Order: sequence, then structure tokens, then C-alpha cells
Amino acid sequence: MKKYLYKITFTFLVSLTAISCSDFLDIVPQDKILEDQTYSSETGVQNVHNGLYLQLASNSLYGRQLTMDAVEILGQQYNMSGSRPEARLASYAYAEKTPKETISAIWEKAFTTILSANKFLESIDEHSGVISSEKANLLKGEAIAIRAMLHFDMLRMFGPIYKIAPSDPAIPYYDAFVTTNNPLLPAKDVVAKILADLDTSLGLLANDPVLIVGKYDTAKTFDGNPYYASNRGQRMNYLAVKCLKARVLLYSGDKVGASKTANEVIAFTKTNSFFLWTPFLEATNSFNPDRTFSSENFFSLSDYTLYTKQTDLFDSSLADDKIYAPLLSRLNTVFESNDNDYRSLPSWKIPIVGGKTQKTFFKYEDVADKTKPFRLQIPMFKLSEMYLIAAETAEVPANGIAFLNTFRFNRGLLDLGAKAVLATEITKEYRREFIGEGQLFFYYKRINSATIPNGSAASGNVSMGPLQYIVPLPDSEINFQ
Repeated sequence: MKKYLYKITFTFLVSLTAISCSDFLDIVPQDKILEDQTYSSETGVQNVHNGLYLQLASNSLYGRQLTMDAVEILGQQYNMSGSRPEARLASYAYAEKTPKETISAIWEKAFTTILSANKFLESIDEHSGVISSEKANLLKGEAIAIRAMLHFDMLRMFGPIYKIAPSDPAIPYYDAFVTTNNPLLPAKDVVAKILADLDTSLGLLANDPVLIVGKYDTAKTFDGNPYYASNRGQRMNYLAVKCLKARVLLYSGDKVGASKTANEVIAFTKTNSFFLWTPFLEATNSFNPDRTFSSENFFSLSDYTLYTKQTDLFDSSLADDKIYAPLLSRLNTVFESNDNDYRSLPSWKIPIVGGKTQKTFFKYEDVADKTKPFRLQIPMFKLSEMYLIAAETAEVPANGIAFLNTFRFNRGLLDLGAKAVLATEITKEYRREFIGEGQLFFYYKRINSATIPNGSAASGNVSMGPLQYIVPLPDSEINFQ
């Protein structure tokens, strides 16, 4: 981690300034002066805080690799046959050049962002009084949740298969801004630290405007300042942190805790007028389809380069050996040849241009109305996942089927029969629901599935085990341990 310190210093203030110095001795005093200047105003504090979200939206993190690119390739979501370098990830050839570079970039950006969050937390306490304690608690709660989320995804990616080896060494945990490497911790200890951070975050977010019953009035919260009270769905708000906690608890095998937390989130949506299921006509609108089901998203990440990535990865003009797309037979299997599924109809189409005879991915395509609030948003935590968790953790299978049927109804699907195999149906929904969102590979790893469908072949499976599921730590981390 010491290797990244100098980069972190710059990244922390990247949204504020461009500074050039020849060596560390020059950087330190200037950086300290700049930090004091930054934290002397509320605007400066907000700018640094917002910079954390800009880092989350970087290509190496949720702006690409952890949502629609690398982890989706690992989950066999696309046909990666051919000689393109990215295809080696689909074969889990982690030791080869392109996979190693991709993996290293993910790791480095995740931990520089973690340390940026830690630096923000340290600095906002050091400069207390610039903003009210109520506002500071909101920003600190979000920063701690960001730190926990990144550690969790690094654990899911680089850690052991938790179901069978929770005591195996996994990743370091950084809950303070330090300049030395922390040791690798057992996976169960990392989970404990993540959950502790999430509980701290929830305490700090106790007065989150998102919790006000009904459609909250920004004029009555946080002095009407829109930075704190508006667009809470684009922030790691209280409910998003609850969703993350449910996800972590389920990962760790605590089904009782996961069920309780997911059901708390579901209960909130039943008594409020927001975070509701997206209606069919909104999801499938001909001109402005809400393909990401924005009303259901407790946290969506704003990415102002999203449509560039849609073009770079999924555009129908791309050559067959460049485009990220599944084989049509595989896609038909995923959706059971049901184009009435809300997730199929607007997001998977045979394009008018580009000469493609297969369906291509349109989830992140821009819409005609540029004022739509769901533009430029990548889903991170969703109502649908809470129903899937509630279904998986239900004490009685019939209750699990009931949760799943509510979810299916809101995706245009018929109810399952009483004899449906719950685990099988949940797997089907993970394959449909999270395409382009980076959750399927982690789902397979969590349940320790022995095989997964081979995305680069019309039939057959890929055998999975520790060599496939456990992404090796980058050389840069191993060499500094």
C-alpha cells in the first residue's frame, strides 16, 4: 500500500486542483497547505467528498470493470471466443498479461479510493466546525460505507470461497489513513470489520433525509442545501447501506441476519412513496425506457461517461470479435425465450444498424429525453436484490416462493408453482436481473457452484473451483506483504 501513497495524495484532491511537484519533499508542505485551504469552506468539503463518488465511477471500478466488463466476463455473461486479449479472463488465465493488468488496476484503484475515504474522514474531523455536526455525520457515514463496500468487493474477488474456507487469508483492511501495508486478514475477520463499519455508518446516517416518511421536502432538511438533501439515491444513503449489510450477511452465511435486514428494507418501501417497483410502461417506453428500473434503485452511481462505455463495449457497429454480447442461444436460455420479461424487451434487441443478426445489449443506451433523471446511472443496490435475499433466506420454502413471485410479477413473469425448486429459480433470476451490473460471478462464488454455463459455447459448462473463483492478489501487493 505504501507503493500507492503518492498517487493517493493526488487522487484525494483531483477534483479540486492540478499540482505538479518533483519529489515527495516538495509535495508534503504544499499538500498540507492545500488541504487546510480546501477544508476551510463548506464547498471545499463537499468537493472532496464528491470526489469519492467520481473515483467509484472510474473505469477500473464500478464505471466499467466491476459492473459491465471484467467481472461479467468472469461470470460468463458474454461470448468471449476468439483471440481478443480480454478473452483470457473468460478462461481464468489470471497469470497472463491482460488479466494481470486488469486485475492490478482494479486492486490499485479500489485501495487508493479506500485510502482517499480514510483521508477525508481524518481531515473532516481535523477541520471540525467548518460544517455542522449533522452535515458532517451524513458525509462521514457515506465515506465509511464506501470504504466498507470497496473492501467487500475486494474480498469477494480476491478472497477465498467463504462457504468452505472463511479462515483463509484474504485481503488487508484499512480503516485509517496509513502509509504502511496492513497484513492480510482471514476472510471472516474482514467480514467482521466490514460489518462494524456498516453499523458505524448506519449510526451516522440516522438522520438521513431518505428516511423521512413520504416524499421528503428538501426545504425542511439540512437548511435546504441540495448537496445533503437532494438526489439521495445517488449517494450511499441509509437504505443503500442496509442493502449492503444484507448482502454481506448473506455472503458470510448469516441467513437470519440477512433475512432480517432485507425485510427491514422491504418493509420501508411498503410504507413510503419512493423506491417502488418500476411500472411496465416506464421500463418499456418506446422513446425513453427506464431500462435500469431507476425507481427501485436505493443507490445508483452517476457516470458521466456511461454512454461512451455503451458504445465501446456493446455498440452494434463493433466487429463480432470486439463486441460484448452473448450467443443468442445462451440469451434465449437465460430469458427462457420470453420477450415479455421487462428486462428482455427494452435491453436486448436485434439492432437496426450494424449488420448484427443477434441481440445486442442496450441497457446503458441513452434515451431521447435528456432531462430524464435516470440518465447516466449504474444500479448498485436494488429492491429486487432484497426480494431475492428474502426469498433465499426464508425459513419456510413457501414464503420464499411468495417473495420470488412478487419479484417475478414486477418483471412481467407468471407465478411459480408450489413445487418450484427455490434455489434453481433464484439462480435463474440472478442470471437475468444483474446483467451489466457485476453480481453474477460473485453469486456463483458465494454458493460455490461447481459449474457455470460456458458463455463462449452454445452448450456446456465451465468447471469451477478455487483456481477459477479466487482471483490472485496482484504482484504489487504480494511483493509488499
